[in-house]
Amino acid sequence: MSDVPEELPTDSGAVATNRVLMVFLDGVGLGAMDFATNPMAASWPGFRALSGGADWVRGAARVGPQIHFSGIDACLGLEGLPQSGTGQATLFTGVNCAELAGRHYGPYPHSATRQTIRDQSVFQRFRQLGVAFANAYPPRFFEWVNRTGRWPTTTRACLDAAVHIRTIEDLEAGNGIAADVTGLGLADLGLPVSVVSPQTAGDRLLSIADPHGFTLMEVFQTDKAGHARSRDMARRILQQLDALFSHLAAERPPELTIVITSDHGNLEDLSVKTHTRNEVPLAVLGPGAPHFRDVRDLVGVVPAMEAVLAGGTGATGAPGSLPDAGPGSAHDAGPEGR
Repeated sequence: MSDVPEELPTDSGAVATNRVLMVFLDGVGLGAMDFATNPMAASWPGFRALSGGADWVRGAARVGPQIHFSGIDACLGLEGLPQSGTGQATLFTGVNCAELAGRHYGPYPHSATRQTIRDQSVFQRFRQLGVAFANAYPPRFFEWVNRTGRWPTTTRACLDAAVHIRTIEDLEAGNGIAADVTGLGLADLGLPVSVVSPQTAGDRLLSIADPHGFTLMEVFQTDKAGHARSRDMARRILQQLDALFSHLAAERPPELTIVITSDHGNLEDLSVKTHTRNEVPLAVLGPGAPHFRDVRDLVGVVPAMEAVLAGGTGATGAPGSLPDAGPGSAHDAGPEGR
């Protein structure tokens, strides 16, 4: 039997006062200020709007009342190159899943981390505050996971927490975001998708985030560009993200904290086609920024977001006091209803 529900569940939970919008960039580290190998070394005003004006390169940092930008460790105490499966599981649970697996592993979740994802993902932890996954997927994605049973970390966590996985029908209705921001990649596949501007995509993302305490968007084209060592691919996705980030920074509601980070390095060094051991960016814009000042690695991101959503103040990355959000402890129906 397929793991895909016949009727995908709706977003879950009730609205929180403090809110977090997390944009996860797959495979983006902080590399050298080297224009020959690092496309992030170029001037990207939208990225800089989320980092207090700092370049997204190795050693850059900014701290302010509503800004935090730093590099954080993605190696998690293990040798070898960080991988997506354990890196993303760590980033979305606050548990060192590379340590649980005994190695870096990817691109899919390691079997040793399945229970942790099931019980402790951001969608489980924050579901009583309302959670949403903004990405919309084409039919071939669902066909592929039906055939292989191999779910990426984000959608696996959605299934475990009964969070709606959006389709291109949602996207065309204006209630979803394409992973390439504009939907051009889906349209190029011949799918019935209208290509939108990054600004329109940003408005849609903010609209999705509005009734939810926690919203996640995932971008995987950054990692694909890194593996391809393609400056053209990198430039295309970075241009779309730069325009999106400019719009989000300009239109961000005052109670919303925007968090941008990654699972491992890759795109920042096109001289190699593999992942890197570089630190990854942690960019935070909004009232929750002080809670991220003590975050040093992927493990610390979830506790810091938890502190933001718990409504605490001050410079701490310690977990907040959210109610228990274990399996079955919250409403499955979201603000939109079923």
